[in-house]
Amino acid sequence: MVNKDIARQFSLLASLMELHGENAFKTKAYSTAYLALRKTDAPIDKMTEQELDALPGVGSSVTTKIKELLSTGKIDALEKLKAKTPEGIQQLLSVKGLGPKKIRVIWDALKIESPAELLYACTENRLIKLPGFGLKTQQDLQQKISYFLDSQDRYLYGNIEEDLEIILKKMQKALPGHHISWVGEFATKTPVISKLQLLIAPEIDADVLAAVPGVVINDDQAEDAIAITFDERMKITVHTCPKADFNNHWALHTMYSGLYEKLSEADDFGSGGDLEEILAQGGFEGLPPELYDREEIEIYPPAYWEDLITNEDIKGIIHNHSTYSDGMNTLEEMSLHVRDQGYQYFAICDHSRSAFYANGLSADQVLEQLDEIDAINARLAPFKVFKGIESDILGDGSLDYEDDILSRFDLVVASIHSNLRMDEDKAMSRLIKAIENPFTRILGHPTGRLLLARQGYPVNHKKIIDACAANGVAIELNANPLRLDIDYTWLDYCMEKNVWVSINPDAHSRAQVGYVKYGVFAARKGGLKVGSCLNALSLAEFEQWLRKS
Repeated sequence: MVNKDIARQFSLLASLMELHGENAFKTKAYSTAYLALRKTDAPIDKMTEQELDALPGVGSSVTTKIKELLSTGKIDALEKLKAKTPEGIQQLLSVKGLGPKKIRVIWDALKIESPAELLYACTENRLIKLPGFGLKTQQDLQQKISYFLDSQDRYLYGNIEEDLEIILKKMQKALPGHHISWVGEFATKTPVISKLQLLIAPEIDADVLAAVPGVVINDDQAEDAIAITFDERMKITVHTCPKADFNNHWALHTMYSGLYEKLSEADDFGSGGDLEEILAQGGFEGLPPELYDREEIEIYPPAYWEDLITNEDIKGIIHNHSTYSDGMNTLEEMSLHVRDQGYQYFAICDHSRSAFYANGLSADQVLEQLDEIDAINARLAPFKVFKGIESDILGDGSLDYEDDILSRFDLVVASIHSNLRMDEDKAMSRLIKAIENPFTRILGHPTGRLLLARQGYPVNHKKIIDACAANGVAIELNANPLRLDIDYTWLDYCMEKNVWVSINPDAHSRAQVGYVKYGVFAARKGGLKVGSCLNALSLAEFEQWLRKS
């Protein structure tokens, strides 16, 4: 082990001890030892016991643990602490500016156990009411956690879309005369991206790329590509090709193999023609990029990708939060923003009473909000704000509030937020009972997953969709890039069962209303038609659906 590896073990030991409230004197000793070992020039693994004891800040206890580490490869006291600390909590210790004491507060108060869960909590303003936190701290943590997650070599499309556009512009500026484009998973708007790939034509070598500001050539190089890191955070695989072969290589690195092979059967494939023309000549006219990587898309009829939902088709914004619960903007601010974006209607769905962590609404606050909605509608007509609630699905599957309160809402989005560690039987029991509740209009984020953070509770998707079909309940495609739940792979079955899919931003601020586009991207990957999207209905059609329900 080199010195920094040994020092890192003591840093982790001190952090975990502080996290678990262990002896403060010993914790400080190991923290001091970390600093001393990190600054030591001589190889620690070659030192004698006497030489170790002589190091400033290193006492006999530290020396004993160094010897244990060098002989066994681990420190027993550290291993015991790691065993009772979730991996995600250990990862949070690596987030700059987030120390053990703050992590303990977050862990205890919000039951958060991973960086992505904490990022999502920041987007829902869960931290600002915790002791030692505030809006500025939350905003700072949100940026740092996003950076941390992005550095883990897997990326959420919605988190990096703007960053990759900036990188592309920088590349184009540094390499004038070259044709440069993203290929692979980013080009097909895949929700979770495991590999960032860039295509450049004409061909260049690593030395040319190394001269681009922000680019570092990685040590681990493949034979047919150049591996780089951009701005010390984005790992990118760069492919190059002759300019005349650009479309051929773009398709090769982006399309499902069956589609690529089907197109390559044409005599003029790869001759430099426009990609849309190549698709049309191959019988795939109008095929959108979101479906280029769809498995076996080459055997689908063109009718499959006709009338897919688009951003322009969305007429209303459903499932949003305001300062009544854990939103950043007032009800009126949210309403005006949605109206000014050109939408016809807006459904506020603040958290219900049991969501204490999200400042859920008491019965009195519900009545206050309903009165404010009436006043806003009187001013903003014909734009309309619907009276909604995101009601927690309680442990027994019932909805939050008594029927007298639930009956006052135009629509209820029923969601699970607590006691997420369930087996399939328990999860299905809660969900089915909630779906069968006559007040439930939309089932919110049905699996509770957070991408790159938690898988969500296990469910039988077919039974959930069947239950929604039987009870006239729509299913949410939660458009927050961290959720995108229901997964797009189940949209075919939703359409088969005539279940409405509502693409909802779950917005906790005006800016987050824009999340709806990420839901649309996912919906298109799943083949969702305009006629199956609930909030593609006009205001009059949506009101008719509510009355019918």
